[in-house]
Amino acid sequence: MQTRSATALVLGALLWALPLRLLATELDLPVTLDYRILHRALDEQLLSGPGKTVELLADSSGCNSLRLSNPRIEGTDGGQIRILTDVSTRTGIPTGNHCMLPLEWKGVVETLHQAYIDQRRPAIHIQTINSSILKSDEQARAVPGVIWDWIKTFIQPRYDAISIDLGAVTAGLEDLLRLTLKDPQSADSPPLGLAFTAVTPTPAGLDVLLRLQVPDAPPGWQPASDRVLSTEELARWDSAWQSWDSFATWLIKTLASTAEPELANALVDILLQARFDLRDALADDDRARDPVRDLFLNTWERLAPLLHDTRLDIPGIQALQYATFISAADALSALDRVAPHLGMQLDRHSLRSLARLLVPAVSDDTLEYDTEVDPALRRLLGLDPELNMDEPEDPPLPLAWLMPPAHAGQITPTLVARLTNWVPATAEIDDYLGTMAQLFDQVVIAERRKGKVPGDAFDIYATLLRTTAWQESCWRQFVRKDGEVRTIVSPGGAIGLMQINRHVWRGLYNIDSLSRDVGYNARAGNEILVHYLVDFAIKRKEDEIGGDPRALARAAYGVYNGGPRHLSRYRRAGTSRHLQLVDTEFWRKYQDMEQQGSDAVKACYGL
Repeated sequence: MQTRSATALVLGALLWALPLRLLATELDLPVTLDYRILHRALDEQLLSGPGKTVELLADSSGCNSLRLSNPRIEGTDGGQIRILTDVSTRTGIPTGNHCMLPLEWKGVVETLHQAYIDQRRPAIHIQTINSSILKSDEQARAVPGVIWDWIKTFIQPRYDAISIDLGAVTAGLEDLLRLTLKDPQSADSPPLGLAFTAVTPTPAGLDVLLRLQVPDAPPGWQPASDRVLSTEELARWDSAWQSWDSFATWLIKTLASTAEPELANALVDILLQARFDLRDALADDDRARDPVRDLFLNTWERLAPLLHDTRLDIPGIQALQYATFISAADALSALDRVAPHLGMQLDRHSLRSLARLLVPAVSDDTLEYDTEVDPALRRLLGLDPELNMDEPEDPPLPLAWLMPPAHAGQITPTLVARLTNWVPATAEIDDYLGTMAQLFDQVVIAERRKGKVPGDAFDIYATLLRTTAWQESCWRQFVRKDGEVRTIVSPGGAIGLMQINRHVWRGLYNIDSLSRDVGYNARAGNEILVHYLVDFAIKRKEDEIGGDPRALARAAYGVYNGGPRHLSRYRRAGTSRHLQLVDTEFWRKYQDMEQQGSDAVKACYGL
């Protein structure tokens, strides 16, 4: 995008928040196009000269000329487009190689325009309804009549020839809706009859009315929310959720890559919450409708307001592409509300079609699902490109796990080796918990060296780390099942000691290392907790709101357990009974950990 104001733009109001008008089979959707789109049309169709200028008149003698440059576009409260254009003129009478009575004049021409929809093709045209010269101290002289004639003869017709081609918007929306919607009475996509029917200039942009012909629901149609998914639908879900996660991750990375830190953080929070929603959907065996549809709708509701933030600046993305993308997503959201019988289905093909409305050249590889660590995604969270274990280069001494580490940032490999595949017998519990406590001690020492956690909150952090591991896994990385030692994994995909969910943290941590390496798992969980403690709980002053410095731990654990929306759940009256029990149990364990240390964890083992 070329200007920071560009993205205030594309939708002056959110479709999901505005009333939609459904008349029989006609659905009218309001869409707002930013004036950057008209600016681009001016640049391409009129201002083709050097420095975005145009020479409308230039006789062979060089005596008479008219040049336009630097148009500024805005909307008025009266439903008109106002364009201010710099004008440079030269007039005179050519006589041979000379110019008699030469006069040069520079000023600003104001033109007012109406906008209308082309009835033959999807396009917006403008029509000049008035012109004037702006007064200024530099324009003390009367404007020569010849210049007024030039304005009417040369300037107004050129503006009236400008058009905004909406063909790409229409085609893109039709292709996406054809992939996404199904006619409830046939196997084909419904004929939607998409067309732009009206346009009104406003200060926010061009308000365009998009009309869809929506087929009625068949008699006796049953809402999807009232029936269980079929075997075929479940199979599609198992394939579609990876495509959804890949799309959401790509979209947030694209939007956040050049955003200001505060806005980038908000976008990343939306991604993480979308992944927590995915985690919950994967763990839910009782699915009553397509979960990907719900994941999309919930995420879009959170994301849409940020797409109008004036600080959002995405290089290389044209305003019309941006408008098309948001219009498409809003149309899907609106259609799901007013015409759920169309059965919106989001899969690999439809999500990639939606992505290419924003970035036409995005490749399949870019949108492919993979589990490799993504340094760019880690940087968006304010993390190092890789989780640095700071392991020593020299081989460890025998029984080195018993000794304090020589470097404050390292985890002793022999300590990790001792804990690997250890499922303690009852007689080993004290030894096991003492060894695991040493692992946490080393993680805490490493964190102190990094200096991210403020000193007055450091003890709270250290207790939070140990209590979270107790709450999540009873300080276990491995369990014995069917006679085999295995990494502890929850039904929803949470792995190991810190129960790090493979779906939520895909691309941020190495899945194999989370499973086999208890030290890596501990460091990863610690990194997540510190992020939530410092960048959420401390930043948003949960200690002051909660009336207790230890409220920081309660808030941070809520986010660790449920995602960014759960920061304040421990103190909200409306929190579900289940989550209240989870938070109450965590708080009890936190206080026990403060008083008893690692001995408190013996309760997990019946001791």
